[in-house]
Amino acid sequence: MVKYKSRLCVRGDKQRLTLKDTYAATLTAKVFRAMMAITAVFDLETNQYDVQNAFPHCDLDEVVYCECPEGFGQTGMCILLLKALYGLRRAPRLWQQKLISRLNQLGLRQVADESCLFVSQALILIFFVDDIITMFHREFRSQAFALKTALTETFDIKDLGELKWFLGVRVIRDRPNRKLWLCQDSYVDKITRRFNLQFDRPPKTPMSTETFEKNPDKASPQDIHLYQQKVGSLLYATTITRPDVARTANKLSEYLTNPSKKHLAAVDRAIAYLYGTRSLGIEYSNNANVFLSASDAAFADNVDRKSTEGYLFMLFGGPIDWRAAKQKTVTTSTTEAELLALSHTTKDYLWWKRLFSSIELDLEEASDEPILCDNKQTVQVLQKDQPVFKTQLKHVDIQNHWLRQEVQQRHIRVRWIPTLRMPADGLTKALPKQRHDEFVRMLNLVNINQLIQDSNKKA
Repeated sequence: MVKYKSRLCVRGDKQRLTLKDTYAATLTAKVFRAMMAITAVFDLETNQYDVQNAFPHCDLDEVVYCECPEGFGQTGMCILLLKALYGLRRAPRLWQQKLISRLNQLGLRQVADESCLFVSQALILIFFVDDIITMFHREFRSQAFALKTALTETFDIKDLGELKWFLGVRVIRDRPNRKLWLCQDSYVDKITRRFNLQFDRPPKTPMSTETFEKNPDKASPQDIHLYQQKVGSLLYATTITRPDVARTANKLSEYLTNPSKKHLAAVDRAIAYLYGTRSLGIEYSNNANVFLSASDAAFADNVDRKSTEGYLFMLFGGPIDWRAAKQKTVTTSTTEAELLALSHTTKDYLWWKRLFSSIELDLEEASDEPILCDNKQTVQVLQKDQPVFKTQLKHVDIQNHWLRQEVQQRHIRVRWIPTLRMPADGLTKALPKQRHDEFVRMLNLVNINQLIQDSNKKA
């Protein structure tokens, strides 16, 4: 016990943890999907571990006092914390540092572009806070067991066995055919029942093709809160396994502060669509294209005349990374919008190539795969020896010159593809039923209802 000098809590003078640092210990969903694709095709073994009471394993590196628990208080006294507890902003960062330090001691190398991904000659390890997954070939089973034993000596670890669920994502494998599926059927069912939408007739598409406008009136606090809850629930599904609803979630997010009745009906429709298609899962397979990347833009399709852009990356037949977003500035032509979209796609394309190189994944077939674009003029601008594109927008001009530099130095290739065959088309606009069904097919989202039933029976 120490003397209590502050009314509630006294903290050290160290710099407060930023939101970015707080989430630095989390595994990004796109890396998890990529590792699952690799697991499927190379037929890797998987093991999942849960660290019990992870944060209290760490010593605090700053002075933190707290009030005494009810029934144990003494006048003028408080408690000095020695260990990181759940609820402290500093705790996730301390846990990340401690786990990374231990993994480095055990000979694992941290991948520079993803702080929660580690590799060695024998295995791949990823973690999300206190959930750990290891992937390895059968021949390295002894090394994986040795790693588990070493971690158990430091932390209180529970062995969950072969990977079946991870953060609400169902993992199903067909090892003889080297296939793997990721599905969020349980999560979708949960949010649908939470908002009592399971009785609605499921629509054929997540969003209508009509234009959304701002609410001319002021929404009630109850409607705002409910709308934000529904959109937030929708966003989690669309960022993990459902890129077919990504554009819908992005569009509905624009009205979080003042939704209209029309917006509330639209988010209900999107959740009902998810419920009707909850058995759709991402499929990764050995019999598919190794690596595919695509960039698209819808010119001036918003009320404020900003364009919508999207990109898609697929590995072994299934999407591993996607984006659907409104561009930050107004462009004056389709080519300008496409160039901006393509520049963002290229940066992530190079990021993926660095990541594959870091984990020593040899994708010879994909080493020269082009980025797909459905605008011929944009492709010609980048491929011609002399630039013919003129713009008054300085940032677009800079992106254009950078892209030309990357193309000429053969760091990337860009290839034109017809719009009807563009796999990222549904990330930039709402599609009618027939085209939306084709979009889902190109994403390789397949109905795995029977596999789910069989998995539930085994469980």
